[in-house]
Amino acid sequence: MQIRFNTPAAVAALTLGLFACSSSSSSSPGAQNADASSAGDDAGALPVDAGPSDPSVIPPPTACPTAKHKTVIVVGDSISDVGAGSNPEELPFYRTLLAKNDDAKYPAWKGYDLATCTGIDPAADVVKASKGGAIATVPASNDPSNKGILLNQVTALPANLPGPVLVVGTIGGNDVQRGLANVVLGSPEQQQRDIDNFVAGFGAAMAELSKPDRFGAGVKVDVLMTNIYDPSGGTGRFYYEPAKQTCPGALSLWPEGTPTAEPLAKWNAAMKAEAAKHAPVKLLDMYTPFVSHAVATPASENWFYKDCIHPSAGGHDAIRGLFWAGIVALK
Repeated sequence: MQIRFNTPAAVAALTLGLFACSSSSSSSPGAQNADASSAGDDAGALPVDAGPSDPSVIPPPTACPTAKHKTVIVVGDSISDVGAGSNPEELPFYRTLLAKNDDAKYPAWKGYDLATCTGIDPAADVVKASKGGAIATVPASNDPSNKGILLNQVTALPANLPGPVLVVGTIGGNDVQRGLANVVLGSPEQQQRDIDNFVAGFGAAMAELSKPDRFGAGVKVDVLMTNIYDPSGGTGRFYYEPAKQTCPGALSLWPEGTPTAEPLAKWNAAMKAEAAKHAPVKLLDMYTPFVSHAVATPASENWFYKDCIHPSAGGHDAIRGLFWAGIVALK
């Protein structure tokens, strides 16, 4: 049955659960919208060489980074936050794999982590500022102590850290979720205002990280952030194929067959343009590889946990690969 929105209340209910801290029935499970890839960051982002024929595959590691960072900072939302408290199907998180690979689970990655390649101590040299539910949009009544705001996370970081410093993070899904009512019912002006407010907050955080000597005199900083993925792969089909069930909560209210690729493309394009203004910042394209591993794909291909919002362990492995390629490309 197709669900149509007739009231703002229905849309308000939907905004409680759509997309991820980033994020994320009836037609064929693996169906993908032909325009879904348009929401990816296909130009200007740090490239990940996934091969000419299959952009959904993130390649195995082949080299250690030449850039030797002494401190790693993790910022952003729940994709970059929770670890030990997560469900086993979500573990290990990408941030822990970057610091130290799980050789038993991922033997192909043995020797390819920051601890092995650059001497990073996962306990002492990683600063985690990320927080579940974080947004980039700065509310009018912002409390600087609220670490659920990206700008607050980065302004609260220490003034001095051993360098060079590497910052990694994910952000944007919760901002999309907050603005979803306007995506469905709002005017173009309201939709653009949500995007502009998101970009302003994201830009302020990137400007803070890009300040000369932000972490001490002469300390070099590299910042790798991802754009926003879509659990439906752009199709708007929120059906979790591995469990043979409609996605839980408000995701079940999304109108079947209403693509999500076009509205999300506007958010990712704005994020890309803002990232380009800050020299130390490189935006990684997380959207594109996840398109072929959406919630409606079979278990063997699926990169999402059963809440249809967060990455599964396989998703985190893929995100680790995305960041690793970005780190290796740094000079």
